[in-house]
Amino acid sequence: MPFERPRNPAIPGTPRDRTGSAGLLRRALTQINQRFDGLRKDVLAIFGHIPVFALNDEAGLVRYGITPEVMDQTMLDIQAALARWLQDGREARYLFWWNPFVDQASQLGTAQSAANLAQLSSIYATARSLDQVVRSESYRVRVGLARIKGYEHWTGLKGEAQSKLAGIIGRAVVDGLNPRAAAKLIAEGLDISRGKARQYAQTDITDTLRQSRWAEAEATSEELGIKIGMLWTSALLPTTRRTHATRNGGVYSTDEVRAFYSRDGNRYNCHCGQTECLLDTNGRPVLTDRLRKTIDTELKNWTAAKN
Repeated sequence: MPFERPRNPAIPGTPRDRTGSAGLLRRALTQINQRFDGLRKDVLAIFGHIPVFALNDEAGLVRYGITPEVMDQTMLDIQAALARWLQDGREARYLFWWNPFVDQASQLGTAQSAANLAQLSSIYATARSLDQVVRSESYRVRVGLARIKGYEHWTGLKGEAQSKLAGIIGRAVVDGLNPRAAAKLIAEGLDISRGKARQYAQTDITDTLRQSRWAEAEATSEELGIKIGMLWTSALLPTTRRTHATRNGGVYSTDEVRAFYSRDGNRYNCHCGQTECLLDTNGRPVLTDRLRKTIDTELKNWTAAKN
């Protein structure tokens, strides 16, 4: 079909933030840090309630008054603390604290697609609106599935942290470890969980955003007959994998993009983005020479900096 006034796609963010989600990720990381700070405080207080009956100053060993009943209560209190900080929402409409970030990532990706496609195609601008998309059943189902994925992860992290804390406390009690040394091990164990939580937040936010864009591109093609490809823009960071960087400027189908992210752990810690672009009647992307040159230069500069 003919195209009116071909334009370059609107690429969000910067070469360091190709998805345009840096602000959302900062807010997520802030809340994660607040939650883990609160969790550490509560867990250390719970550990501090275990009675200490004797102290051997020379060996630095202690004897804990850890009856089966005390240990059971300690584990119940830790389980409750983990649920309070890693699952509970702080707003009445959110039973699970991570849901708002899933919702916002879905909305952001869909809004980016709608704005981009509207400026690329007057047909799209006339036929679809952001409000229509976010009220659609397919959108609501997609957000629901993304929420389930997030809940599964955080529930798994909670279980892993509970098992780790039980092991640390159990060993400290059996070995008679000084309470200060035990508290340090507890804090270190929680910091490992915090690191995993931060990594997951980045992966989930960008993955949810990207999937929203793929879905809107597919719906547009199917419902309006507009030929669309996904322009890959790599996040050219020092940590970017070469297999991701070399895709910069390539145009792929949504199936090809999904296939890439489904293998070799490619979806983890990825900051790359995909932006809808129009395809001509021969399936070639409609991009200006200026944009192509800019993308090529970005990759050359990144490659030179890596060598």
